[in-house]
Amino acid sequence: MTESTALLSTLYLPQPSQPDDPLPGEAEAQTVPTAQGPGIEEAWVPTLEESKVLHTEEFRQLLPHFPLRFTGHSWTLVYCTERDGFSLKSLYRRMEGQSSPVLLVLRDRDGQIFGAFSSTAIRVSSCFYGTGETFLFSFSPQLKVFKWTGSNTFFVKGDLDLLVMGSGRFFQLTRAGLA
Repeated sequence: MTESTALLSTLYLPQPSQPDDPLPGEAEAQTVPTAQGPGIEEAWVPTLEESKVLHTEEFRQLLPHFPLRFTGHSWTLVYCTERDGFSLKSLYRRMEGQSSPVLLVLRDRDGQIFGAFSSTAIRVSSCFYGTGETFLFSFSPQLKVFKWTGSNTFFVKGDLDLLVMGSGRFFQLTRAGLA
């Protein structure tokens, strides 16, 4: 392993906040519940299942960058290298049958957190797929978000040996980290 090789990674999928709530994309308009405080209205923040990679504060910083239709749901841990191992095949198996967006988060040996949001599920494909809502991010040490520039449509590509998210002149997320 190289020094920049990710040691821990997690993959999250959104879940309905209430049993009857639709998942993102199933309803045209969704409202975000709010909590009432003493004289103020505070926005409801979705929960993130416990992770050793991404903490609540970092998740809250990412939320404003998600497309609005994905912000009102809690996120469930689907894949974790600590639990599921480091195999891409295991990650792809966990994603089988999924159509919802994903949040992929990695932490390297130096403790740097980076990852990607994709509005489409991760899968094996012979070509790039996804939408312009896909973005890369890094906390080094402050949050930096790398959104689609519009110069190409290389969002996500997965094969049995490599997972690529983003492809451009400056940044891309590969299995080895931000390049």
